[in-house]
Amino acid sequence: METATQQIVGRYEPEVAELTLSAEQKALARETGSREAITLAANAYRREHLLNLTPVQVVKKLYDTAIFSLKNKDYDLAHRAISQLIIGLNFDYEELAGGLLGLYMYIKECIRKNNIAEATDLLEELREAWAQAFKL
Repeated sequence: METATQQIVGRYEPEVAELTLSAEQKALARETGSREAITLAANAYRREHLLNLTPVQVVKKLYDTAIFSLKNKDYDLAHRAISQLIIGLNFDYEELAGGLLGLYMYIKECIRKNNIAEATDLLEELREAWAQAFKL
């Protein structure tokens, strides 16, 4: 069973999965003409890929998903990705987690007020800082 985070970050993974099908899977799909075979293989790849991400990579994927969703006007998915970022905050580091919580709540408010450009800019800055901090 997929977690909420896996469902959210996996939403746009099928395109990647289809590119990584084995020759056998591609041959099966061509033989049968079955889009279902491709979909099943892509879903298997997606599940396996997401299960093997480190927590640091999951946060990056959540940022990527939120940004991609905003650019594609999928505001519900962006909201859910940001909610998963909030859920993942570690309040053992109260000052840092509190600051990020404030930013995430502000980003959600920007989305609610249809200030998508500001929300996207903030998420892109946070994603870049995260990537630099963890050399991703």
